[in-house]
Amino acid sequence: MTLQALGWSFRFARHVKEDDEEFQLIPVRVIAQHRHKLVVHDGTNEFELPALGKWFRERQSTQPTVGDWLLFTQQDVSSTLILPRESEIQRLVKTRRTAQVIAANVDLLLVVIACNDDFSESKLERYLALAEAAGVEAHVVFSKMDLNPDYTRIVERAKPLLFDIDCTAVNCLDVATLGTIRELFTTQKTGLVVGSSGVGKSTMTNTLVGESVQKTQQTRSKDEKGRHTTSARRLMQIPTGGLIIDVPGIRELALTGVAESLPRTFPDIETLAIECAYRDCAHEQEPNCRVRTAVQEGDLDARRLTNYKRVRIQLSPAFSHAPKEIEV
Repeated sequence: MTLQALGWSFRFARHVKEDDEEFQLIPVRVIAQHRHKLVVHDGTNEFELPALGKWFRERQSTQPTVGDWLLFTQQDVSSTLILPRESEIQRLVKTRRTAQVIAANVDLLLVVIACNDDFSESKLERYLALAEAAGVEAHVVFSKMDLNPDYTRIVERAKPLLFDIDCTAVNCLDVATLGTIRELFTTQKTGLVVGSSGVGKSTMTNTLVGESVQKTQQTRSKDEKGRHTTSARRLMQIPTGGLIIDVPGIRELALTGVAESLPRTFPDIETLAIECAYRDCAHEQEPNCRVRTAVQEGDLDARRLTNYKRVRIQLSPAFSHAPKEIEV
């Protein structure tokens, strides 16, 4: 492996200063994260780096995470620096009410949705908003098509929510059905796999990587709910190009961050909102609200509008300072 194969490019190299090179600081990428240590790779070797106390005195969102690039020297581990991030995939931690960066420097978010009765339109919308708020490309993967002869019913339910976002139905164990997913990855491109427990994220990751790098487990037969199998985040190289990060399943997704608008996730609502009488219309009780009129006339699903309002609240500047938990 090389630094370039790990995703190193001008985007990160431009942040390296002459003083950094003078002190022999070399770039390494965080490929795994544990409670008291990081696993990093310098393009040649993989090694462990202790989690420094100074990182834990800062906000959780500024602590190093999988996908981060660090400047490191063995002569003085305490001088390790975190390079500025190109992107952050983050969520709100319910117990701490703080932002947690799930992964850094991600280019692509693979949203995995199982083709079963656990499908939720609102959950899908929230994952798409997660990608849009981070400024990364999204691709929806409908998994377990091999276990549901009527899987196209789930795909057709989802398609009206996707607009210009692409999707693919796959059998996570069959590499032949993952061709489209492989083509999304180019050299230096990093993808993050997200979704609920048991939807096949780790199985798909293993198939793409070509070996069993992540543990897998069957879903519960009584309700098809997933069991938590992946316990740690890890970045892995795909032999055909690119890198993929697998993370534990997300049972509850509380969004955080700031997004003034969501034209890719909710283009229909934001287009209608332009015709509202008031620019700051909240689509509640304001007169001449074009969005509420669309709901009343059956042109817009009331559920979608409710979810849009919740997502906008969570991605507002005010909410980031006074978070409230909203169930998926």
